[in-house]
Amino acid sequence: MSRLTGVLERAFGRPQGALGRFGGTVMARGNAEQERRAVAAAGIEPGQRVLVIGPGPGVGLQLAAAAVVPGGHVIGVDPSAEMRGMAQARCAAEIIDRVVALRAGGAEDTGCADGSIDVAISVNNVMMWDRPRGFAELHRVLRPGGRLVISVHRHVLSVSAEELREDAINAGFQRAEIELRPRRLNSPAVELNARR
Repeated sequence: MSRLTGVLERAFGRPQGALGRFGGTVMARGNAEQERRAVAAAGIEPGQRVLVIGPGPGVGLQLAAAAVVPGGHVIGVDPSAEMRGMAQARCAAEIIDRVVALRAGGAEDTGCADGSIDVAISVNNVMMWDRPRGFAELHRVLRPGGRLVISVHRHVLSVSAEELREDAINAGFQRAEIELRPRRLNSPAVELNARR
């Protein structure tokens, strides 16, 4: 791994320390529009249970929390202690109100019960998953009819959009659809919408 690759990994891939906090700040600003789009595409309703995979600095987590009230709950799972800390600070009021819970984890190990989630959302982290395991886990935790929305910058996705769709279908998801969306300042985004 080159020195630059290592720096980028600590800032954005698996955020750690001061570089991770810097990366989180950049992500909060640079991905805000993509987070808003993913939460809107998920069609979250009040009272639902939502799982946010890799919430990073918590922008999408906070948006999902606003959509589930009253009566709903949002769980954020992230392997990075730095990102959980930033998300905790951003969503402090929602955590106090017990609308949001944060914990260590990832797509492959969410800690959620079978069929306990209405909506699962992932923004810019599917490229770090063990995809077959991650899709299988999300299929397990979503209730029948539950929705999965994944949005990712095309330049960081190491597989084609069609392969991502096939991963979802192979895990048992129905009506998996892909959309390629232009972005103003970054590469096009791939958005996957699927139903359990």
